[in-house]
Amino acid sequence: MLDLIASETDIKHLYNCEIVSEVYKKQVNKDINLIGGNALNLPFKSNSFDYVIIKNLLHHLVGRTRRESKDNARRAVKELKRVTKDGGYIIILDQYNRHEFFSSIIFYLTLFFSIFGISFKSFGLGKNVIVSFLTPDGIRKFLTRAGDVEIVFDRENRLDVSKKLKYTLLMSDIGRLLIIGKVKIK
Repeated sequence: MLDLIASETDIKHLYNCEIVSEVYKKQVNKDINLIGGNALNLPFKSNSFDYVIIKNLLHHLVGRTRRESKDNARRAVKELKRVTKDGGYIIILDQYNRHEFFSSIIFYLTLFFSIFGISFKSFGLGKNVIVSFLTPDGIRKFLTRAGDVEIVFDRENRLDVSKKLKYTLLMSDIGRLLIIGKVKIK
């Protein structure tokens, strides 16, 4: 995504904050500053950026429980707000599951599978992959409750899933949410 932004805009200072060291090796564009860091404690000063973007991150900020996972996502959004300048934008693109109940089941199933090294590739469940999907409303609340953030763009794109996923009901109503919030610091 940052490669596209670098090639299509005149933005000069781009930063990619990554926690997984393997990703460092895959950095292709030398114009993007690669920073090691954690979304729960971003290594940037407050009010540093005009635009802050996260893509497919919130559902991977898992903890030991569903509640802890949601708290991690909430804390990450709060950190995004902290590093965004007054008048700047927070852009969130993340996958969602519209059903809270099914999201909880998926979290505990993937946690169980990860603990015991089980994978079901036909369902897209690999070992060591734990997910805690949020609902679209949950993501919106995290953004607006981060304080002084107004939602200026909000679009859901429901994903078509295979029949076998629909039949499990667990992943029958999933999609992607693109939401943009404008930060207004008092």
